Amino acid sequence: MKKIEDMFIREQDFAEVMASRVLPFLKDKTKDGYFNNRQGMKLHYRTLINPEEKAAIVISHGYCEFTTKYAETMYYFYQMGYSVFIVEHRGHGMSDREVEGFSKVHVNHFEDYVSDFNEFIEKIVVPECLTDRLILFAHSMGGAIGACYLEEHPTVFERAILTSPMIQIATGDASKFMVKMMVLVSHLPFFNKKYLKGHHDYDHTYKYPRCSSLSKARYNYQFEEREHEVHYQTNGCTFGWSREAVNVSKKILKNADLVEIPVIIMQASKDTLVMPEGQNEFSKLAPNCKLYRFEGSKHEIFNATDDIILDYYNIVFNFCEGSR
Repeated sequence: MKKIEDMFIREQDFAEVMASRVLPFLKDKTKDGYFNNRQGMKLHYRTLINPEEKAAIVISHGYCEFTTKYAETMYYFYQMGYSVFIVEHRGHGMSDREVEGFSKVHVNHFEDYVSDFNEFIEKIVVPECLTDRLILFAHSMGGAIGACYLEEHPTVFERAILTSPMIQIATGDASKFMVKMMVLVSHLPFFNKKYLKGHHDYDHTYKYPRCSSLSKARYNYQFEEREHEVHYQTNGCTFGWSREAVNVSKKILKNADLVEIPVIIMQASKDTLVMPEGQNEFSKLAPNCKLYRFEGSKHEIFNATDDIILDYYNIVFNFCEGSR
């Protein structure tokens, strides 16, 4: 069996290996497509089919993310014997938006993400995968979508990896009163699709090291992707999105005991975007859930330092193979 150590791309080699090996490989092997959801929105997806598929990995990406951010992850999954499916959630990447422009992230109801994800699985994943084994890989906002999905559709996936899941979003210095006021104000038509205070259009600012990644090489790759593709320049959220992100936490924790399959939560010790308390609570409430904490990592554990990333992927692939 292949080992992640044999193909792992270290920080010092990342730019060269991505350009010479990974991206050409994916360009040759991946397929892009669109499907229309129940509301008539056109959602973009990408598939990477392994002819010797052991299982199909379905990726639910995070807030302000896009397919090519997961190029390295998709490459590893394929090399380890898996097919990969990823959909760009509404308001992200090449998918349709509910607001004008490409910078603003908005959703009317968080459940819309979950419904879209289910349509993706039913219309694209199940017909195109080569086995009947589905494994969920979900990050941040995508982790909240994934957790909701597991509660509503407990038997679709065989296993699930929730990495820095947005089970409880961090609200910074805002008091509980201010959060409640934001939620109330967000229901007003004038504010619903307006930027939340402090959020704004994409402005091409280079943010490293003030970002969620410890790996400069990986941040640089993703920054260049955003610079060269306007559809990847999602940058700030609306009052409406913030309301939904706050409210979904209660639903996830209320229904956590409905999750039937084995789940692992990957928790970053230096996460400033989501709170550990929600992840800790979920891991206690879900019947078959184990939490791994990565000391020293920021929110994007798969973009941390070499030692952390390697440990992270070893846990992921051991779990996919059926052991924890």
